Amino acid sequence: MKKPVGVTLKGLPTDPILALRANDLLAKGRQLESQGKIADAARVSAELVNVAPDLAEAHQFMGSMAMRTGAAEIAAMSFEHALRLKPRSADLHVALAQALLALRRPADAARLLDKGRTLHPNDARIFSELGQAQLDLGQKAAALKSFSRAAKLRPGDLYSSHMASALTTTGTPDAGYVAELFDSYAETFDAHLTGKLEYRVPEALAAMLAEHASAHGPTLDVGCGTGLMATALPEALRPIDGIDIAPKMVAKARERGIYRHLHIGDAAAALSTESKLAGPYGLIVSTDVFIYVGEITALFATLAQRLAADGVLAFSIELHEGEGVAIRSSGRFSHSPSYIKALATANGLTVLAEKPHAIRLEREIPIPGQLYLLKRG
Repeated sequence: MKKPVGVTLKGLPTDPILALRANDLLAKGRQLESQGKIADAARVSAELVNVAPDLAEAHQFMGSMAMRTGAAEIAAMSFEHALRLKPRSADLHVALAQALLALRRPADAARLLDKGRTLHPNDARIFSELGQAQLDLGQKAAALKSFSRAAKLRPGDLYSSHMASALTTTGTPDAGYVAELFDSYAETFDAHLTGKLEYRVPEALAAMLAEHASAHGPTLDVGCGTGLMATALPEALRPIDGIDIAPKMVAKARERGIYRHLHIGDAAAALSTESKLAGPYGLIVSTDVFIYVGEITALFATLAQRLAADGVLAFSIELHEGEGVAIRSSGRFSHSPSYIKALATANGLTVLAEKPHAIRLEREIPIPGQLYLLKRG
């Protein structure tokens, strides 16, 4: 029996009708994925696996759709099956590692990637994923080597450069990475953050202000992004000025028509040079900003200096159970409560209120955080 003309995928059914059906299903699934119809694509992937159980691409596609729908366990099993059929695939080493990391199995991911880097010593993706696994395992020195290798192999890899920088000099992010991250995210930021990631920090911080503080305007929104924090604040706290490092995010914020002044650039630099941001401010808010800065001593002092005599500084952090500041495999920094309280004391601020609050979902798991209200005096 002849094989279908033009079919090159290894593992297709020998029956030409089933082989054609498998090719059609794979094409249909990829088209649905490109249209954003992930649930429909996932159903097609299940049918594809039944039609072509020995086709690595079928299991790989099913794994990819499972990851898109948050089913990391199914994704891991699918990628494992695909890797058995295609054991030298760099793509599958990376995909399976990502699923294992989502399942909080960094040791398994590290073992897999150790094999992967032997097979593919010049694949930056493998070293980047290995760095994540090593960091999750607390192996900072090894993670630094992996991220440095990834950055060298792929100079445009801003994430790996950022991680290498943060691990080399504690608390020093790559500013280019942060700006690029948020600019690339601007169009879908609000929907993805508040929907898929269940981000509720602005509302929670606004509720804390209403309960514990008699704050007044003007307000400075540091790291304003698209303006989510400003929309959560009552009109009594206006006028509101904003700063953000990502131009496209600032453009979205400007569309809201809430802000008096908007400035693009590094917060500390802007506050040192921009006369329109001189203050003093009755309220300074900074949601999910310190997590991208790391060592915040200088920025914190600058913010404290811009507060009015009875001003309030309101902000969020991702919680670090150890001491000081730590870089996480997500590329974000976490801070310890003792570190924050030491900064408050050093800058003449007292803790008005603090509250544990999940920052967002990551790999479908809430990230522990803390919300603070600090007041001068």
